[in-house]
Amino acid sequence: MNKLTKVSIAVASLLSTTVVTAASLDVRHEYKSHTEQHATRVKLADSIGNFLVDIEAKFKGEDGKFLKDLQNNGWELGLNYRHKLNDSWTITYGMPIEARTSGMTYKPQVRATYALENIEGMSLSARYRHDIRQNNGEANQNRHRITGNVNYSVDQWRFGFEANWYKADGYDIFDNGDTNYELNTSVRYVMGQWAPYVEFGDVNTSSEKSTRELRSRVGLTYSF
Repeated sequence: MNKLTKVSIAVASLLSTTVVTAASLDVRHEYKSHTEQHATRVKLADSIGNFLVDIEAKFKGEDGKFLKDLQNNGWELGLNYRHKLNDSWTITYGMPIEARTSGMTYKPQVRATYALENIEGMSLSARYRHDIRQNNGEANQNRHRITGNVNYSVDQWRFGFEANWYKADGYDIFDNGDTNYELNTSVRYVMGQWAPYVEFGDVNTSSEKSTRELRSRVGLTYSF
C-alpha cells in the first residue's frame, strides 16, 4: 500500500465521521477517438467550511479497452483552501497529490475566480499549477500549467469552457517540443441531487507527434 493510499483512507475515514456541509460522488468515463483509449474515474469530494477535499480512483482496461480487465490507473488526493475576498473575488490554494505505479506527482496551485456583477451566473477564473513529478527509476520532471475558465449557469444548466497551456522543463510533451495546450467544453444539467454531464476536449496524442484527438467524457454527479 503506497503512501497516498494510506493518506486517502485516513481522509475518507475522517470525512465519514465529520459533520459535512457539502459532499458529492462523481463517476466519469472518457474515450479518446484517435488512440481509441477508454478510462474511468470515481471521485469523492467534500467541503468543511473553507476546506475542500477530494479523493479520486482511476481505472482503465487492458490496452485501454472498454471495461476489459480493469486495472488501477492511479489515485489522487486533492487538498484545497478557499478564501473569499468579497462577493466577486475568491482565491483558492491547493495541493493535489497523484500516485501511479511510475511515481508520485505533487501539484501545488493557486486559482483566482471572479464572479461578474453585471452578468448573473457567469464567472471567470485563472489558475497556475506546478506539476512536480517524481519518477521511479527515472529522472524527475517539472511542468508548468496555466488554466483559464469561463463558466455560466442558468436555471438548471451549467456551461463551461477551459483552456490549458503547458510548459515542460527540459523534456518534450507535444510535437517534439516542450509546450502543449488543451481545450475543453462541458455541459451539465442539475436535477435535484443528480447532475449528468458531458465534456468534449481537444488533446494531443503523444509527445512526438502533432496529431490531436477528440476526448469525449460522460459523467454523473450525486450530491448529498
